[in-house]
Amino acid sequence: MIIKNAHVFIDGEFHDVDVRFDEQKILEIGKQLRGDDIIDAKGNYLYAGFVETHMHGGFRKNFFPHNYDSTGSDWSEDDVRYIVAQLPKYGVTSVIPTLNSLSIEDSCRALRAIRKVRREHAGADPFKIHFEGPYINPNRTASIDASLSALPTKEHTLALTDNDLSDIAIICLAPELPGAEEWCKWITAQGVHVELGYTLCSSLQVRECVAWGADTTTHFFNGFETMHQRKEGGIVGCLLEDGLTHQMTCDGMVVSPSWIHLAIKVKGIDNIYGMTDLVHFHGLTEGEYENEHFGPIVVKDDFATTKKNGLILGGINTWDNMMRRARDVVGLDFLQVAKLYGENPCKCLGIHDRGKIEVDRKSDFCLMDKDYNVKKTIIDGKTVYENTK
Repeated sequence: MIIKNAHVFIDGEFHDVDVRFDEQKILEIGKQLRGDDIIDAKGNYLYAGFVETHMHGGFRKNFFPHNYDSTGSDWSEDDVRYIVAQLPKYGVTSVIPTLNSLSIEDSCRALRAIRKVRREHAGADPFKIHFEGPYINPNRTASIDASLSALPTKEHTLALTDNDLSDIAIICLAPELPGAEEWCKWITAQGVHVELGYTLCSSLQVRECVAWGADTTTHFFNGFETMHQRKEGGIVGCLLEDGLTHQMTCDGMVVSPSWIHLAIKVKGIDNIYGMTDLVHFHGLTEGEYENEHFGPIVVKDDFATTKKNGLILGGINTWDNMMRRARDVVGLDFLQVAKLYGENPCKCLGIHDRGKIEVDRKSDFCLMDKDYNVKKTIIDGKTVYENTK
């Protein structure tokens, strides 16, 4: 199979080349490739299948049993199936499900479900796991899961992961917690990325944590203490550390446009990667809803917030809409958006089998028009979604 007549995103630029692939990998990239099976891209833009690194759920479903909504009582692996089946509509071909702070029982239940669904090839590939908790500072998180915060230990992590670290991609850590140094050195030696977040740490503690092996942050700048010019806080420490990359929610509301531009200017765009932070509130129409734990919530203008204090309850913008908002609200140009969402997630996390159009990587693609409307999504060389409009 050959894709022709596309602007192909490779190494931060769009190229007018053809791409040959089979059901396993990309075989050849070049001009005027010959073959009988042709996909005519009709001048649209070809990206590697998008890799979502920070997503809790969506479509009124979640990747894990959740204790903050009545729908959690009947959660099952079918919720995982439903989520991964929907994602190709938005260009996502691989996802790293993000788990909140959970009990050992709920964590193992979620992991077993995700691992089972992974083997079914039911949509986007849930190929790795991301723990946003529980090794967070309970005085920093606004989540109701603060009671599930824990101190980082090898024994706790093994229990939390069902004694299997082979598919654990990222675990969040507040570096000021007791035992953080020993745990961070151990877990990074297992090949797991440690991200800083939900922390009241100082800039010195950021530097120490990077020396222990930490290399990224969770949804920067969120989860950190507000910057102050007379305080050696965590945010300034993160900005100064060359060894850190940064997840960012580039929608222009969770993080304001100027802060996003500041991070890009200081860190360089190659060290920042886009994500959605999508949660199960996605799918609600505009209006006001009662919630057992948060009280009344308000859904309006692509955001869900608490009515009481305006706390943003994760993300409800899908991948394609995040790219659109990064352009229209944040003011990033076409190439900047392509970098943040196209190649940077895998580049920043050292993932080399997908997330870039390169020979021998997975044959996962997303074909979009100029306005980020998904025209076709291909997973393992097969078209799994096509918009014929």
